[in-house]
Amino acid sequence: MTWLGVFFVPTAWAENDNTTRLSVTIDGRPLDGDVVLDASAATRLVVGLENLGRSALEVDSVRLSGTVLGLTFFDYDTRVRTTVPARGAATWTVDLDLRDLARRASGSLPVRVEIRDTDLATVAAANGHADVRGSLFSTYGLFILGMFTLTGLLLAAALLAARRNAPAPAPWRRGLRLVPAGTAAGLFLVLVLSAAHLTTPSTPTDLAITLCTALITFGIGRVLPARTPPGGADAN
Repeated sequence: MTWLGVFFVPTAWAENDNTTRLSVTIDGRPLDGDVVLDASAATRLVVGLENLGRSALEVDSVRLSGTVLGLTFFDYDTRVRTTVPARGAATWTVDLDLRDLARRASGSLPVRVEIRDTDLATVAAANGHADVRGSLFSTYGLFILGMFTLTGLLLAAALLAARRNAPAPAPWRRGLRLVPAGTAAGLFLVLVLSAAHLTTPSTPTDLAITLCTALITFGIGRVLPARTPPGGADAN
């Protein structure tokens, strides 16, 4: 359903370049509140757009998406095809079909609602987070497993390099060997906390956790005893 005209909705507003204003609720909850996306339940998305500009907006569709580390794990598009007049407003009520969400993601994820024009360019957007109740055997779960595997491979490669019969490098070089594994471990921890519904990935959180794990592994690499090659003592 679509209504045109001025309206007031008691939700959080998202400012967009001072030309539009967007309000979003999911099942009556604001996007920055306790939103739940459940694959087994009906989900109602209500989006209100106020056009503050001097020209009409041609709106083509509304998109709900979930993205982590720059990768989109789910997105749902609904075509609305509405012209929002200058200084006017519109609202759309959409019943989302999330039955395939179970195989896409599960955990606490950042979500984004976008209003797109006829060129599929975003004219307004609002960000929030949601408790996604899908399956651990989803694409998101497999991505976490892949990150765990990558962390293990990087750690194994660093340890094998340390055991080579070569002159012992300086302590800081030994520390640097473990930094790639530490970085991957930090990203893996971010994903695990998200899948466990403990934290929602965000740029500050991701950077803080990854930097901490990288520094920890660097410190461990520095203090690990250097392997002395056979005959190294005689050479001295």
